[in-house]
Amino acid sequence: MDLKKTDKTNFLIKISIIFLSFICPLIMYFSYGEMGSISGYWNSPFQPLFLLSNILTTYVFMDLPKWKLSGIFLFLLTIFSIEYYGSLHNIFAVSFFVVNIYPLYKLKRYRKFLIPYLLSCIFLPNLFWFEVSAITVLCLYHLNLLLKVRKVLKGD
Repeated sequence: MDLKKTDKTNFLIKISIIFLSFICPLIMYFSYGEMGSISGYWNSPFQPLFLLSNILTTYVFMDLPKWKLSGIFLFLLTIFSIEYYGSLHNIFAVSFFVVNIYPLYKLKRYRKFLIPYLLSCIFLPNLFWFEVSAITVLCLYHLNLLLKVRKVLKGD
């Protein structure tokens, strides 16, 4: 994770993006109700929030070598709306969630995040709650990684 010792602004921006990514689906759910998937909010007043969250998350992913492919798929599923490009959007969305498995597995110290990520595929009642769960796991993973990198760089 590219985070210099003196780059407090970069750290705060990334923490804010992680927090936004975590609360975005919850804000949409509690304000508008459950859609078939998070992408369904494209066709709602929450479209700007959906776009903002995904684009900012893409920025975070593109800054991490093992997460670049995830960033590319997230960007593609965002720009190809479910409304006009349903099949293409769904291919990119499935690809996004599948390619996240590799970086979650690759870093041995944080493999513990892979278990709830995979279990959410099996045990959650529908696509919307799977996505919320998977996004929560990804947010917690990136928050832990960001805090660990910062701690190492500060020498704590």
